[in-house]
Amino acid sequence: MRISLPSLAAMAGLMVSFASLAQPVPHPSNGRAFEEAIVPRVYITIPADTLDWILQNVTSDKEWHADFVHMHYGQADSVQDVGFRLRGNTSRYSGKKSFKISFNSFTPGARWEGLKELNLNGEHNDPSMSRARMGWHLLSDLGLSASRTSHVRLYINGDYYGLYANVEHINDDFVERRYGGKAGNLYKCLWPATLAYLSNNPNDYKFTSGGRRAYELKTNQTADDYSDLANFIQVLNQTPLADLPCALEAIFDVNEYLYTLAVEISIGHWDDHANNKNNFYLYQSPTDGLMHFITYDLDNTFGVDWFNQDWTAKNIHAWGDQNNNYPLYARITAVPEYQLRLQLFLAEVNAQMASNAYIARSLSYRDQLYNYVGSDPAYPLDYGYGSTDFYDAWHYPSGGHVKKGIFPFINQRISNTQNQFISGNANPVLWRPRLVGASNQGPVHATVVLLDESTPTSVLLQYRESGSTVWTSVDLYDDGLHGDGAAGDRTYGNSFNVTGSVNQIDYRFAAQDIQGQLGQWPCTYATHTLHPFPAVILNEAQSANQNTVYDQNGDDSDWLELYNLSSSSASLVGLTLSDDPTQPGAFRFKSGSIAGNGHQVVWASDDTTQYANHAAFKLSSGGDWLGLYFRDSAGTYHLLDEVQIPALAPDQSYGRFTDGHPQWVVFDQHPTPFVANAGALSQPESIAKEFYASPNPFVGGTWINGKSQELPSRLTVTVVNAQGQLIHSEQGIKLPYFWKGAEASGLYWVQIWKGDQLVGTATVAQER
Repeated sequence: MRISLPSLAAMAGLMVSFASLAQPVPHPSNGRAFEEAIVPRVYITIPADTLDWILQNVTSDKEWHADFVHMHYGQADSVQDVGFRLRGNTSRYSGKKSFKISFNSFTPGARWEGLKELNLNGEHNDPSMSRARMGWHLLSDLGLSASRTSHVRLYINGDYYGLYANVEHINDDFVERRYGGKAGNLYKCLWPATLAYLSNNPNDYKFTSGGRRAYELKTNQTADDYSDLANFIQVLNQTPLADLPCALEAIFDVNEYLYTLAVEISIGHWDDHANNKNNFYLYQSPTDGLMHFITYDLDNTFGVDWFNQDWTAKNIHAWGDQNNNYPLYARITAVPEYQLRLQLFLAEVNAQMASNAYIARSLSYRDQLYNYVGSDPAYPLDYGYGSTDFYDAWHYPSGGHVKKGIFPFINQRISNTQNQFISGNANPVLWRPRLVGASNQGPVHATVVLLDESTPTSVLLQYRESGSTVWTSVDLYDDGLHGDGAAGDRTYGNSFNVTGSVNQIDYRFAAQDIQGQLGQWPCTYATHTLHPFPAVILNEAQSANQNTVYDQNGDDSDWLELYNLSSSSASLVGLTLSDDPTQPGAFRFKSGSIAGNGHQVVWASDDTTQYANHAAFKLSSGGDWLGLYFRDSAGTYHLLDEVQIPALAPDQSYGRFTDGHPQWVVFDQHPTPFVANAGALSQPESIAKEFYASPNPFVGGTWINGKSQELPSRLTVTVVNAQGQLIHSEQGIKLPYFWKGAEASGLYWVQIWKGDQLVGTATVAQER
């Protein structure tokens, strides 16, 4: 069967890209450093003679002392004593040079906006100055590893040096943000990094070319251990082709590589690993035990050519240099199943490139940058480009090495890709398998991404107690009701429980489509370790609290809620919470417990100077991730539960349908902090809650007070429980008022009346 691709115009919105899937590689927020709505100014101040030396000694990587200022919406960020030097390869000899700014070169540990470095690229080869930015955004749209990028205006010693692409540097911080840690080896692979087998001696891969290692280790440099790279290269090169999929997928994320390769083919990135043995990173992640492929240096794309090659026409199944057998590309694409799988990814990429959103954003770069290009003194230096060349670059060739306009290139590449597809259907592709739940007292949640041309008839997880021969099957669903993300996003999920005595389970994912084709991951099975951790899970969260509930200071802080699945009390000691998977210990319980089937609220106030249970982070109303961890005695963090909170309107919350239920829903009217996620709690919607309780939660009583309220005495207070029952009433009170509490723990509404008029409420939680 041939996969048919429609025209560019018809492809917009045709396919669901992996950008919508629940488990893409995390792409950090742009923040101030990579702001895209404006073009900030960057000011470098450096001694004039030092600058002259840098510009004259173009081969030097010596860093020099400088000062840095970033202007963002009229606000100046200053960093003193940064490192400043040239960067790049051939661009060093260009008229418009590229620069690197290092914030920690002379001040150990220094950061700006969480960054050690900034790369300012002149993009002198590209009249649009946008091709690399388009490539990075395409990768991030598809859920692949990609540098954050924007544009800035660069001034050095007060002189305007022009418009520059601002590109996130790939280093240990980069991989930590995307792969959940930075303890693994990160290799920068530059020409001539062929990944050819040399020997089983790791030191043989430390050879140099041009004064640097072809495989340059960027992390763990003191250890300088290349064993993981040597093992990867040996498996890649020396495994018989029939055995290669199983052997390689055990140590390498093949699907991530094929998806990235599909992007490289689609944008015409020929200065890559497959054609020029250049411009990629490999990261050995201790989080999943896999080697990961990361592409970079995307400026020679979308119609830029130096070899008289039409990159839109080059066959997708013969993309790599056919005169040289570069094994990463050659060996993987020699596997027939991987050829078919590559076609699936190419269809995904082409659909995204053809989408209205991608095209519109590409044109927005042109509109945003046009005026700045016209005043860029360095823009014409290398090829005589002017403003007209910039504006026309999206539709027309610029002559010389720019053989095609951006959009004609995309159209032709998509059309030629369609014509080059070979017959055949790939087996169902199971990707990004994930088990969350390290406790043998709580549920284990499983998700997996399924990619297939046809409709699956079944997707399941099989597991067994390690050492057993009996496998149990758990059906997985893509209906939005089983912790699988959104319905129809091709992420399948479900939860299951194991017996409390089990320490490890073996597991595998499997899928079958309507054509009877089978897919399985892994080839045999993987192992998941369970520990005697508390049976506590995430239960509810609110990221835009305005009037729902107040904390101990009377502030409308955001909050999250935990639930104890067991009927026995569970210690909170060792549990941690975070809104950033790279910082699992952002909030740590140092004491306390949670009652059986009880609830615990933590305030996401980003203010740890207040009372206990205030976390040093806030939740974003535009959507955020939450993780619950257990930190064992060895300092290892184990992920017990996680949730992706959607964008929420004021006073909405996001919680499990009922306590412990796998389905998460938006509670539109009645969030339920401190109490069960079941039923609706009724309260007047029109009352401005200008009253608060302190302490809250409380034991033994709490003070009720107003926010700047000028109210007389002879007020009336009433207290209503979660079931809507009046449990307390008292007349003739004045504020502040001390309420001794009720007999039972739970959530209560304290109502303040002036005559027959309800003037406010305070939501309070009592603990016993």
